[in-house]
Amino acid sequence: MLFLLIISVPAILFATKTMRVALAETWGDSGELDKVRRAVALDPVNPKLHYMLGVLYLLGIESTGPAQAVREMRQATALNPRVARYWSGLGQACLAADEPACADQAYQRAAELAPSNPQFAWEAGMAAMVTDDRGAAVSQFRRFVQLQPTRSWEAFEMMQRGFGGLDLDVIWSDLLRNSSGMTPKLAYLDFVAENHRFDLANRYWAEITSTNPKIHLEAAKPYLERLLASGHYGEAANVWRYLIRTGEVPSIPGTDQSRETGNASTVFNGGFEQAPLNAGFDWHYGKQLYLDLDFADVEAHRGSRALRLDFTLPKNLDYEPIYQYVLVVPGQSYVLAAFVRSEAITSDSGPRLHVIDPKCSGCLDVATDSANGTQGWHEVSVQFTAGLETEAVRISIWRPHSRSFPMEISGKAWFDDISLRPSQVARPD
Repeated sequence: MLFLLIISVPAILFATKTMRVALAETWGDSGELDKVRRAVALDPVNPKLHYMLGVLYLLGIESTGPAQAVREMRQATALNPRVARYWSGLGQACLAADEPACADQAYQRAAELAPSNPQFAWEAGMAAMVTDDRGAAVSQFRRFVQLQPTRSWEAFEMMQRGFGGLDLDVIWSDLLRNSSGMTPKLAYLDFVAENHRFDLANRYWAEITSTNPKIHLEAAKPYLERLLASGHYGEAANVWRYLIRTGEVPSIPGTDQSRETGNASTVFNGGFEQAPLNAGFDWHYGKQLYLDLDFADVEAHRGSRALRLDFTLPKNLDYEPIYQYVLVVPGQSYVLAAFVRSEAITSDSGPRLHVIDPKCSGCLDVATDSANGTQGWHEVSVQFTAGLETEAVRISIWRPHSRSFPMEISGKAWFDDISLRPSQVARPD
């Protein structure tokens, strides 16, 4: 009996301890303040339970919650100082308790323990801003944008607001200039342009490209599109030409064969011989109701591809499925032309080429004849003169809604060899 007692007591004690730990874990996972308190009492050396209790104090309505949260988070970090989440929790508790120095130290420790986690870098940067430590904030936000470049804007906005309207040039020099990451730098150009400082954005672009780095179109696209949307066509053209020169954008100003005559088309990819990039000075496109686009239809007028439009369900809607910006010379006269064919287009208002001045649609708004019924390949064209201040025009394929019967449109239409060339009409003085 003595022998059985000797070997059974440790087993009973072990089983009791195991049950206490298991019960504490169950209570700890309940998310209920009273149960988590009991869990901590049952297993006071478990750092996870102290952390969970601290979280509940932070979320609770008790007036002493922040102070209690600090106590529990400190206990969690003391029991296991190698867990970044516990230090992050301590930082949150210290901020809630109005102890910014404590929060700054805790967040810094979390960032050191988990250097590849962008969230801890963000929290450390925020804490440094609270204590007005710009150097520490810049260091942490720099790491944040390197780890999560798609969220760069959040760091830019926080630094600009958090330091009392920090100068945009300071953010560039402190946060980005010496960084190797290209995506955050290009995102900052878009951010600066969004703040209407196109002069700074243009200077930063020149600085970025001074060493001829490889820049991917997707990274440059937000800045490029903002330049186009805001009417800064010259700056956009500089970006576009750089992307062509470095091979990121294919050099295909169209399928026109008359470039050597000096009468080349200025429409990019006018024959759709390559899939449109949906960016820059190539065709932009998007989904529209009851209309399908095929940029690779083999029944081309010339080359191996053409654009086909399928109006899949009869509807009397306005359609503008694709468009492109094209640079022009102010005061110059042009001819916009394309080859078109159609099959069973039911409406008298069929698709057509449309050109406007994007900065003054009332100054220039003309279109070719529309594609109607069933017709083989034939050329359509329209002549116009660019305004004296017009830098670019917006060319699109457009179908305005009809005002006469039959109004609904169905059927198919093809477009190929879209071109824009200077006409022989003399320019005005």
